[in-house]
Amino acid sequence: MEKLILYGNKTVARGTYLGLKNHPKYEVVAFTVDREYLEGDRFCDLPIVPFDTVRDAYPPHAHKMHIAVGFVSNNKIRKERYLSSKEMGYQMVSFINHTTSVDPKIIGDHCVIGEYCTISSMARIGNNVTISAGCIIAEDVVIGDHCFLSGGVAVAGGARIGSGCYLGIRSIIRNKITIGNHCVIGAGALMLENAEDNSVYLGEPATLLSISSDKLPLG
Repeated sequence: MEKLILYGNKTVARGTYLGLKNHPKYEVVAFTVDREYLEGDRFCDLPIVPFDTVRDAYPPHAHKMHIAVGFVSNNKIRKERYLSSKEMGYQMVSFINHTTSVDPKIIGDHCVIGEYCTISSMARIGNNVTISAGCIIAEDVVIGDHCFLSGGVAVAGGARIGSGCYLGIRSIIRNKITIGNHCVIGAGALMLENAEDNSVYLGEPATLLSISSDKLPLG
C-alpha cells in the first residue's frame, strides 16, 4: 500500500478519507493543514500536522499527497497547496471514480473525477481540476488548471474554460464559447456568451453581475 497524506480538515477531507478507506492502492496515514486552521492533533482518528512541518513528519520519498479541499477562496487554497506540495517534492495523486470511463491521457496532474461523468476522449483537462458527479464534457472542450466543476455541469463541444474557474451545480456552457480565468458561473446558469476574466454570471440565460469573482465569499 502506498502511504497518502490528505491536506484538509473539513467536509471534503473527511469524505475523501472515507472514500479511500478500502482503496486497494492507497492508505491514508495522516492529514495536514495550515497551522492557523488546526483544531487539534487528530482528525478522523488520524494524526494531523501543520503544513509547514509535514515534510519532516511524512517525507515525500515515502508518502504521496492529495489536496482534499473544495472551492475555498475561489480555488485559491487548492491551487496554492497543490503547488507548494509539488515544490516540496510530493507526488500528487488523482482519483477517478470507477463509474466514469475516461482516457487518462487527456487529464492533467492531481485531478478528481466524480461518479457517472461523461468525458469525451477529445477533451483536454488541466492540472488540479475537480469534476463532480454527473458532469458532461463534450468533444474539443479545454478546461484550464485549478478549476472546480460542481455536480451536473454540462460543457458543450469546443468550449474553453480558463484557469481557476468555478462552475456551479447544473450550469451549462454553450458550445464554442470562452470562459476567462477565475470566473464564477452560478448554479443553473446558462452561458450563451463569452466571459471575461474574473466575471460572475447568474441566471438562465446568464447575465453578468457587477462584481469581480475575487470579491465573492465562496467556500
